[in-house]
Amino acid sequence: MEPVISPLATPYEFESFANPGDERWSSRDGKEITTVVIHHMAMTNYDGVPEVWREREASAHYGIGPKGEIRAYVGEEKKAWHARAANGYSIGIENCDITKEPDWEVSDETVDSLVKLIKDINQRYGRKMEIVGHQCAEGNSSATTQCPGPSLIPRLPEIIKRVNEE
Repeated sequence: MEPVISPLATPYEFESFANPGDERWSSRDGKEITTVVIHHMAMTNYDGVPEVWREREASAHYGIGPKGEIRAYVGEEKKAWHARAANGYSIGIENCDITKEPDWEVSDETVDSLVKLIKDINQRYGRKMEIVGHQCAEGNSSATTQCPGPSLIPRLPEIIKRVNEE
C-alpha cells in the first residue's frame, strides 16, 4: 500500500526516525480519520524534529516550517504518536516556532500553510475534520500539556474559520 500524504508535502526522514524494533507509528485498526490535532514543536530548529523523536516515543504526520514549507513524517493511513487517546482517529500537525519560550511564536507563513494543509485534508477525505489543539484532544488537558503553545492557542478560532471558508 502506498503511503497517503498530502500533495502539498515533501517527505522528510519519512518513517525512518524510529529505532529498530520500536514503533512511532502503527495501524489505525480501521478507525476513521475525523480530527486534526494542532501542535507546536517547542523548538525553532525545523530540521531537528525527527532527531527529537529518536529520543522520545513521539511522532506526527506533518510538520510546517517557519517559511510555510510542509513536510510529511508519517503516512496518514497510519496512527502517529502525538495525542494520546486521539491518535487512532486523528492527523497530527507540528508547527515550528520562530521564538523560544515563553511565547513560542509561530509565523504567519506557518499558519497560512497550516490552513492550506487542513483544507487539503478535508478535500481529500470529503468532509470537514474537527480541528483541536493538542491540549483539547481526547486524553489530554491543559494540566498535561500546554501545546499548541501560547501563540497558536488564541489563533485556533481564526484557523478553524479560515479552513471552513469556501
